Order: sequence, then structure tokens, then C-alpha cells
Amino acid sequence: MQGVLSSIERVGNKLPHPFILFAILAAVVVVISAILAMFGVSAINPQTGDSVAVRNLLSADGIEFMLTSVVSNFVNFPPLGLILVVMFGIGLADKVGLMSTLMQASVAKAPPSLLTFCVFLAGICGSVASDANYLILIPLAAMLYYSVGRHPIAGAAAAYAAAGAGFDASLFITVGDALFAGITTDAARLIDPDAYISPVDNYYFVACSVFVLAIVGTLIIDKIVEPRLQRTLPMDKNFKTDIVKPELSATEKKGLKRVGFATLIYLALVLIAVIPEASPLRNAEGGLIPSPFLRSLVPLMFIYFVTIGLVYGITTGKITSSRDVPLRMAESASDLAPTLVLFFAISQFIAYFRWSELGQYIAIEGSNILQSTGFTGLPLVGAFIAMSAILNVFMTSGSAQWALMAPVFVPMLMMIDFDPAFVLAMFRIGDSSTNIISPMSPYFSVALVYMQRYKPDMGLGTLIATMLPMALGFLIAWSAFLMFWLAMGWPIGPGVYMMAS
Repeated sequence: MQGVLSSIERVGNKLPHPFILFAILAAVVVVISAILAMFGVSAINPQTGDSVAVRNLLSADGIEFMLTSVVSNFVNFPPLGLILVVMFGIGLADKVGLMSTLMQASVAKAPPSLLTFCVFLAGICGSVASDANYLILIPLAAMLYYSVGRHPIAGAAAAYAAAGAGFDASLFITVGDALFAGITTDAARLIDPDAYISPVDNYYFVACSVFVLAIVGTLIIDKIVEPRLQRTLPMDKNFKTDIVKPELSATEKKGLKRVGFATLIYLALVLIAVIPEASPLRNAEGGLIPSPFLRSLVPLMFIYFVTIGLVYGITTGKITSSRDVPLRMAESASDLAPTLVLFFAISQFIAYFRWSELGQYIAIEGSNILQSTGFTGLPLVGAFIAMSAILNVFMTSGSAQWALMAPVFVPMLMMIDFDPAFVLAMFRIGDSSTNIISPMSPYFSVALVYMQRYKPDMGLGTLIATMLPMALGFLIAWSAFLMFWLAMGWPIGPGVYMMAS
């Protein structure tokens, strides 16, 4: 195990920062486009019958495009506006302490028999709080397990698995949903200029996945991981800790109650606006798929999180004046600075890929290979998930990995009638499951440090051995659940199936 870990670390450490990686890839696209254009490489689009020729980025037109489109490539990058707007709302709720209080409330009062299940539900749904999910839930779960006489490292492992391996499943619409939808939209427009993937296009599947993963995680922790820890890392009977069971203050409880009432009122107002057939949020035929309502989900999310953030912040005294609101939003926006820098490089890479027609060319030739070999359907689904899971071990940034894969695989699979939103659903499974066994993850060492509070001599190999059953369990169970979903013929989101209609 140590040898495997060392190999992963060596390979991962040789990878450049994602910003540098995409800058290099953009340069590679420039060179390849020049070489292929020199040889007149082209392909026939089977859907339109048109010839698609690779365009030279080192030509006069190409150089003009690269120099004049830098700003527009970045500003018009679909995920940019989505993630900023969503983060302003969620960030306000997070900065006033609502997210951490919700996580504490969801597990602190759980009965011992349901403790593991509640930890998984809180951790999986806690992805709406992004990084705070790891930092709050892992030590919280460990102390709760310890307080009821269970192995604290098992609690920390459950929280780490829920937050990491279940990152792309949630009952709530998250920043990740908006981010992935934007990248998928940009990739799909290589084939269909009018393509639009909504943040809720995977919602039916990922929402139901929450309960499947929580059940699978509970069984693995209670039946495999914790019994093994009791044998291999038994707790010293003389071990003492000053960690106490967290209790919510009266003000925090009052704030949560008011948030609950605000949520009910907000949902009622949305329903009142959407239910009438003549509602402007419906389409011309009076339906909701597609409709202005689905395209308005991001601003509706923003308004909701701002509302509950204000309610909780004012109740708990975290917001005392109107000036506090933009200040809290600014704090959350500052957390996005690394993402925005990465977006700049990604947006240039994808723009070059699109202008040079390399995206269409690869999609056409790749789809021809898939069709000629008959490698489609469920075998293709399984292979794509496995590839995503393996790549995720070395590139744990979901946005960077999807920005690398989407421009290639989304158009390619669209050419054989896969819905782009379904391709995203496949990616989610691989992207999440192996987060917890990658030393490249920034939270791998965080989880280890929290566990070492109870076992100071615990090493990386022990952490991997502890997390591996959950990574494999989530990957297998989640993939099987997607296969079952396909067999039942259910939509994975509003009007979204495996094959595009």
C-alpha cells in the first residue's frame, strides 16, 4: 500500500498546477491545429453532411482571434457568471454561520443507531457548503462517535467519505451544479450552438443517489471499517480528551427555526408563481420542460440563500447593519479567487479548441470509432465512469478535470446521441468516488490530522486502507444505481434521458 501511495504521489507531484496545465494544453492545441491544417485534415459530419476542416491557429486569422478574443473568452465563459451569482448567495449563508449550524444540528441529536446514516446524509448534502463541509464535519463526527463509546476514527472516516466520495450528490442545488452545467454547456456548443445544460439537469438522479450512498456508506462503516479499526487500531482505555459534545445555543436554535419558516414561505411563493398555466415562468405551451423557470434557477437560488442568510444572520447578531451584507458576500467572493484564475486559462483553452474545429473533428472521428467497434451502451457507460475515477486520483479538482474531459467527450458522445447532461452524470460518479483515496486531495492530509488526534501514530497507509472500502463501495454501488436507473427508463433530470431526444 505504501508503494502504491508513493507512486501516486510521485505522478501527481509531477503534474503542473491546473492553470499551467491548461496554458500548456492551449499551446498544444495551437501547434496541433497548425500541423493538421497544413495536411488538410478534415472529416464529414454524419449529421449534416458538411465537411469539417481543422483551422490553423497560427494563420493570420488564428493569430488575430487569439489576440482579440482574450477578454471575451473569459467574460463569456458560461460557468463564470453562474458560479459568482450562486456563491454570493451561498457565501452569505455560510459566512453568518448557518451552514455549520445546520451540519451540527443534523448529526448532534442523532440516536446512536442512526448516527452513521445521519453523518452520511449531512456530509453528502453538506457539499452545498463546499470546503467548510470537510473542516466542520470530520472533527464533529469523530467527537460524536467518541461521546457515545464508538471508535472516533470511524466517525471521522464516515464524515470524510460523505464529504469527499459523495461530493457530487446532494438534495440541494450547489455551486458545483452550476459550475459543471456551465462547462458542459460550453462543450456541447461545439456541436449544437444552442445547447444549454441547466444546473438541475441531473437533479432527479443525484437527489436519489444521496440515500443510496448514505445506506451503502452506513453498511460499510458499521460492518467493515469500524470492526476492522477495533482490531487494528483499538482505542487506549486510558485515552482522555477534552472534546465535548457540541450543543447549539438558544440563539442558534431560534435562527434555525426562523430559517425553516422562511424556507416554507419562499417555496410557497415560488409555487404560486409557477403553478398557473399562464405563468410567465412556463413555456408557450404551458409546460416546464424547457421553460424560463428552469433557466431562472440560479437567480432563484441566489434569492433563497440571501433570504435565509439574512434571517439567520439578523437573528444571531451576525448581521447588525445593511453594510454587513455586501461585506459577507465579498468575503465569499474572495474564496473564489483561485477558481477565477483557473477559469481564465480554461476559457482560452476551450475557445482555441472550438475555433480550430479540433473539437468537432475529434468528436466525429471518435464517434465513428465507437460506432464501428460497437462500443456503446452500458459498456461505454462503465468505461467512462472508470476512466473518470482513475483520472480523479491524480487530478482532484473536479472543475479542472471536467474542463479537460468535457470538450473531448461531450461532443463525441453527442455524435452517438448521448445527452450531454447524461455524460455529466456519468462523470459525477467517477469524479466523487475516488476523492478520498487520493493523496493529491487537499483534504487527504486534513482528514489524517483530525484522525491523529485519537491515534498520533496513524499513517497515510492506514488512512488509505480505511477509506478504500468506501471508495470502491461508492464507485460500484453508484455505477450500479445508474445502470438500474437506465433500465427503469427514468429521466435523470427534467426531460433528460440517456439518449438525446
